[in-house]
Amino acid sequence: MSFDTNANKRFSATYKISSNSYNEAKDIAFATALEQTVECPYSLIENTRIENTLLGNVESLEKISENCFLATISYDSSICESECVGLLNTLFGNTSLKSNIRLEDISLTDEMYKIYKGPKFGREGIRKLCNVQNGPIFMSAIKPVGYNVNELQNLVYKLAKGGCTIIKDDHNLINQSYAPFKERIKACVDALQRANSETGLNCIYVSNISADANEFEERAFLSQEMGVDAVMASAGLVGFPAIKKLAFDKNFNKPIFMHPALTGAWTLSDSFGISPYCYYGKLTRIMGADAVIFASYGGRFGFTKETCISIKKGTETEIGNLKKAFPVPSGGMKWQNFNDMVNTYGDDTIFLVGGALLTHGKDLCESTKFYVQKLSEASKNK
Repeated sequence: MSFDTNANKRFSATYKISSNSYNEAKDIAFATALEQTVECPYSLIENTRIENTLLGNVESLEKISENCFLATISYDSSICESECVGLLNTLFGNTSLKSNIRLEDISLTDEMYKIYKGPKFGREGIRKLCNVQNGPIFMSAIKPVGYNVNELQNLVYKLAKGGCTIIKDDHNLINQSYAPFKERIKACVDALQRANSETGLNCIYVSNISADANEFEERAFLSQEMGVDAVMASAGLVGFPAIKKLAFDKNFNKPIFMHPALTGAWTLSDSFGISPYCYYGKLTRIMGADAVIFASYGGRFGFTKETCISIKKGTETEIGNLKKAFPVPSGGMKWQNFNDMVNTYGDDTIFLVGGALLTHGKDLCESTKFYVQKLSEASKNK
């Protein structure tokens, strides 16, 4: 993208357009600039101050393959002011309803990065929290939904005793009657502290705080009060504005892990929606996520290896002064994947293994030690 946001004091978005010709793509790009800003017939604002200021401007259009074009459109930041909803709506609001255009990338101005400050902790902060200075980090989840508080507590204890560095709630653990949120959090924190005191390790526990409306923030602060080390939520469920508000709240000081639930419809198509690079790699990071969980190739979901590499790139590419977020590939991983995964993602990655670990053997503590060892070996062998 050649457009310089800071020189022009406008932010920009790059879209991939499916079209049979350059002229048709040009018309689609202009229609997008119109739709994403003034959303009215061009004749209504032609030769007016609004056309000269708020109307999106097509900065470039290039053909990248047969029937495929990249268009960069710039927008005046005053159209969204400091509101997250305004930014998201301007980037892809109504245009998200069209099947021939995909949001590929975004670029904000330096002034806007004072509003969207990115991860509060980032990779370095999470490493410090875990006391793991280098190398890949092993992570697992407590599941399945249906377990009671005591059963979940037991899972946390065994995982931590086995050396699982990061232990998170499964994303479908909310406030069920058989495992109420507050009781579950207390039990899991207690189990983790007990295990850490016995092993001398610094394993951490991540609570799932995805919830309805105001309950989302309530669970975040309750988690912090009860001693969790980090929290997890899905922007697909609670919305980016809620994530951003929590991440930049001066009174909240825990890393945020972003879960991909309900985001597949945005990211799976190559011709519409939002590119995984932009959604998981950049948007989540801009909105304050410290670690980004995504479905890795080689598991039970459909992303390609190239797509997953692009997501990792988005978590670390230079964006203003934003810290790097941790990439967290997941979704059906087994220890047999570790050599390939470490070679692909590198050591600066959190590897999330759930069901395969829980069903590996009868002794979860020993199974965890095995998985941790296999990940360490993969790192040394790369």
